[in-house]
Order: sequence, then structure tokens, then C-alpha cells
Amino acid sequence: MTALLTVRDLVKEYPGRRGRRVQAVSGVSFTLDAGQTLGLVGESGCGKSTTARCLLRLVEPTSGEVLLRGENVLALRPRSMRRLRCDLQIVFQDPYGSLDPG
Repeated sequence: MTALLTVRDLVKEYPGRRGRRVQAVSGVSFTLDAGQTLGLVGESGCGKSTTARCLLRLVEPTSGEVLLRGENVLALRPRSMRRLRCDLQIVFQDPYGSLDPG
């Protein structure tokens, strides 16, 4: 059985000062099966939101692999990625503003 979501060694780097690179996300890996829920927890600035944005390709990861139902999300063309985003959602850090209480 294929996992719903598999993330392997996800990395996101940004340009820094003096030509150095700043790693916002470094080597994130996890597997999520259908029916499971995953919460990313950590200190402010540790890369939770950047990880979520990389999974949806709202920002392009520097390296790694993201498989959704076995399909390589990072290899999708823009039109296919837009269609896929209709089925995906990020719950932002303020759960009271993000979740339906009903």
C-alpha cells in the first residue's frame, strides 16, 4: 500500500549575507498514511510554515522529495500543481482562525 504523503530529506535554503546560504528547513522526512493526522510543532522560526509552503510548492524547495499518493509533486507542471492545490489545505498557526468550530 502506498502512503498518502511521503516527504524525504526536504531542504529549503535562502540566500544570506556574503554569499552564504541560510537553511530554513533541513532534512525533513515523514510518511503520512490515509486517515492519519500530522501536526508540525516547534519554536517560532524553526521552519514549520516554510515546510508546509514547500509541500504545496508555494515556495520551491531547494532539494528533497515530496510524493502525494506516489506522484512526485516537485515534478508537476504549473497547471497540474494548481489543480492539485484545490485538494490541499494548510492550517495556519492560529487554530481558532483556521478551524471550523462546528
